[in-house]
Amino acid sequence: MPSAQPDIFTPFTLGGGAIELKHRVVMAPLTRNRGTKSEKHDRTWIANDLMRHYYEERATDGGMLISEATPVSLEASGMPGVPGTFTDEQLESWKPVTAAVKAKGGVFFAQLWHQGRNTASVLTGSRIVSASDVPITDAKFGWRGLNPKPFEAPHALTIDEVRATQDDFARAAGRAREAGFDGVELHAANGYLFDQFHHTNVNLRDDIYGGSIENRNRFTLETVDKVIAAVGADRVGVRLAPFGMFNQVRGEQRQEQWTALCEELGKKGLAYVHFIEPRFDELQSEAEKLANLDANNPLASLEVSLRPYREALGPSTPVIAAGNYNGSNMNDGLGAEHDLVAFGRYFCSNEDLVERLRTGAPLWHYNRSRFYGPFPDNEIGYTVHPERKTHKPGERIVFEGEVLKF
Repeated sequence: MPSAQPDIFTPFTLGGGAIELKHRVVMAPLTRNRGTKSEKHDRTWIANDLMRHYYEERATDGGMLISEATPVSLEASGMPGVPGTFTDEQLESWKPVTAAVKAKGGVFFAQLWHQGRNTASVLTGSRIVSASDVPITDAKFGWRGLNPKPFEAPHALTIDEVRATQDDFARAAGRAREAGFDGVELHAANGYLFDQFHHTNVNLRDDIYGGSIENRNRFTLETVDKVIAAVGADRVGVRLAPFGMFNQVRGEQRQEQWTALCEELGKKGLAYVHFIEPRFDELQSEAEKLANLDANNPLASLEVSLRPYREALGPSTPVIAAGNYNGSNMNDGLGAEHDLVAFGRYFCSNEDLVERLRTGAPLWHYNRSRFYGPFPDNEIGYTVHPERKTHKPGERIVFEGEVLKF
């Protein structure tokens, strides 16, 4: 890693030099639900030309993009409009998207995903699975076009089913590389399946996958090993959220848990580990999140920082940090706490985000109401932004019920 103090436009390499980046602005994985419903395979979705245009717009020479989360199997799926990586049709549909990114000199990783208990049988056509038979109870499952209803109690994966699920990830990783992606990122954050094994309030197992920190980390580490065997360590990243609470994960022993996990990941020669900052939450304000975190992980004994996990990984594993970064704080902690910075919501509304950050131009504000489709007009808020055409920076307007500040 460079010894001089870098800024976000200092070049960097991933995977032991295998991947060269010309800047450190990373597009975070963003679920946008703009895929096309397959006519060949029930309950599946494929990438399309609109998605190609969206990713192509955001690609830059020597810049890194991480795809939206892509389910590794039908059982792993939990949202309409999300293309997976598990059918031949899906693989072929991604090829024009990856080719467009590559044509602009971009680096493109596919995020691999299993939602576990955070889905519904109406979407998967099969029973819901998790580490244990503990359902989400603080919310209802609902998506555009579906009536909200209580989450189903999941089936606790057997050891054989755990290993079959790990094989799904390894197979999906190989297919992603075949589709043209430069590498893959395992989504082991945000309360999805890996996190359901990590957290003590969800993982109640008494076998080799539960009951201790080592056992709760086992599913993640074994899956990483299988994916490495499939595509190589220098093409594998892992996303973690040591402070995450989304999808009702409330595990204890957080610092011990994720420190131990990072110590093991740091031995594997990964392309990177991608952390979500403690301040960020999908639903809560920073103050609300810290107050809730304090309830089962007292902040007096928990360092609210990525520092312990960066140190546990060791100096040879690059770190991406994501969570509420913008043009004014994009260089904070760079080179010390992390090496690259992932931007999410601002990439939704600024297809030219890298250039705006480079020049200091104002950033268009994002429109939450258009984050998640599918919509009849999927391009609005995705590749077309009518709300910003006649409005100037600093102006406040209401668009589709949301106050937007430009």
